[in-house]
Amino acid sequence: MATTAFTARSVYGLTCEQCGDGVIAPETSKYVSERHVRHLWRCTDCSYQFETSAYLPPDFKSINEVIASQ
Repeated sequence: MATTAFTARSVYGLTCEQCGDGVIAPETSKYVSERHVRHLWRCTDCSYQFETSAYLPPDFKSINEVIASQ
């Protein structure tokens, strides 16, 4: 499984680096911290797996802050 900074986009979401097929949604997502989410992707065409990470900027509300304000 590869961990990569992913920039390839398709009309679906991401483009598989292995076969070029569109990948619609991550298989799993893990909240590493309030501002860091790690996604595991698997291509349905060739089964290639890779991870991406999303980091929220410090001025964004965390998920806990959003829930608490409701």
